Amino acid sequence: MQKVKGIYDDDGQLLMMATLTYDKPMMGALFYLGVVSGLRISDLLALRFEDVGREFVVTEGKTGKKKRVVLPKEGWQFVQLYAESKNLATGDRLFPTTRQTVLRYFKRVANDLGLDGIGTHTMRKTYG
Repeated sequence: MQKVKGIYDDDGQLLMMATLTYDKPMMGALFYLGVVSGLRISDLLALRFEDVGREFVVTEGKTGKKKRVVLPKEGWQFVQLYAESKNLATGDRLFPTTRQTVLRYFKRVANDLGLDGIGTHTMRKTYG
């Protein structure tokens, strides 16, 4: 019996991000931001273009706590390239999609890659 790879081993995280980015840059940027920030999917989807920078503060929706996020230089450049490719303006949502769409997309890509146990909460678990 073959062991199913997970997001935490065999470079599964990099493989997942690369595939998401290649297929749909928005999903790659969302996955990256989720992994490096540890934010819940609801907080990620609520972000506006002007809310995000190399360093930014988010008030978490579930707890009301403020969370400071510092992105690595390369990560910030990745998010900027995504935003520029979408011609996002002030007031625009950074990720104009739904939690259900993200979950379906993550699961489809993970299945194609042979990764197991992938969901939107995987980003928080990976961060932790």
